Amino acid sequence: MKVLNLKTVGIAIALVAATSAANAGFVPVDGGGTPQSTIPIVGNNDFRTTLAGIGVTSYTLGASLGVNEAGSVTYYYYGKEAGYLNVFNAGALSYSSGFTPTSQSSFPNGILIGSVAAASNSLLDFNFCAYSAPNVQVGKCISNAANDGLGLGSFQSIAFSVAGNVAWLFWDDSGAGPDDNHDDMLIKAVFTPRSVPEPATLGLFGLGLLGAWVAGRRRIRKA
Repeated sequence: MKVLNLKTVGIAIALVAATSAANAGFVPVDGGGTPQSTIPIVGNNDFRTTLAGIGVTSYTLGASLGVNEAGSVTYYYYGKEAGYLNVFNAGALSYSSGFTPTSQSSFPNGILIGSVAAASNSLLDFNFCAYSAPNVQVGKCISNAANDGLGLGSFQSIAFSVAGNVAWLFWDDSGAGPDDNHDDMLIKAVFTPRSVPEPATLGLFGLGLLGAWVAGRRRIRKA
């Protein structure tokens, strides 16, 4: 009986470990340049109060955004506070805020932009662009990859806030000067892992089989 119990406990521990090992989602990537910094969302960000209501209170600057597993990323537009026309591009997807109205909000549900594939352990392929007038671009479009090498100031930079499979992207187009509030375009990204058996799923399935096996052994011993 003692041997059986020890084997049962050992198997259960292994399966629980496999269950807790799966943690797919977004990850910040800091490859060099200015070290990344996570700060509270600044007070003059127009979305600060709304985001605080859903638990988003800080963002990271000076880094890029990646995923640690293959899957897809779905993007949503949530608003802007900017006189410029701002454009978000991801793969073949593109969304333009338009010049007016200056203040836009699509809370609580956002506007679906679309989904793109994401490779395992890779940086996301997206960028932001700003236009002061039709076909008059302000500075350069800033890509997710290039953002890692930028300073922590507001000039054409991206901030992001990550919680597992959800990331909020904050764009600062620097149109009104160095306000550094990153509210000129707000995008939500949702990561969905590739549809294959995950370690967590397999672990839970194994725990179920283990329970059935133990129950069967007990019935046999009683008989």
